[in-house]
Amino acid sequence: MSIVVTRIDERLIHGQVAYSWSVAYQVTEYLVVDDEAANDPTQILLLSMAVPAGKKHSILSVEDAVRYLDAQLDSVKTFIVVKSPHVLLSLIDKGITLPSINVGGMYYKAGKQEISKTVYLDEEDKDVFQKIRGHGIACEIRTSPSDKSIDLFTKI
Repeated sequence: MSIVVTRIDERLIHGQVAYSWSVAYQVTEYLVVDDEAANDPTQILLLSMAVPAGKKHSILSVEDAVRYLDAQLDSVKTFIVVKSPHVLLSLIDKGITLPSINVGGMYYKAGKQEISKTVYLDEEDKDVFQKIRGHGIACEIRTSPSDKSIDLFTKI
């Protein structure tokens, strides 16, 4: 498999993700990994509408995503997007290798602390990121491909 971008963005697929990241990384396929969205026909329809014409996409549960990624061809350039680091840790724990993680949109909620303009974390999020770090996976904060990359671990 060839995962070219793995992104955390609570909005999942939207205009910026669908266009700027896919152009910068020559994405051929979008993979949304979200148990809730994968089981909601309305969410599937809305997320599918955000994918540029001619690009392959799937909206899968964590379990289905693991099976899908295990069978994927190396020639496919996949963009994975999830809502939270918890989903990525689940994928990693199930044997999926992620080259790095882009953190782009984890927004304010009560109990979360601002670490950048678009990233707010609570203690549980920080613990999950530390577990991901333990797997040797770099995590960066970057809203768009043209932004300067900031090492997430320097902020937590």
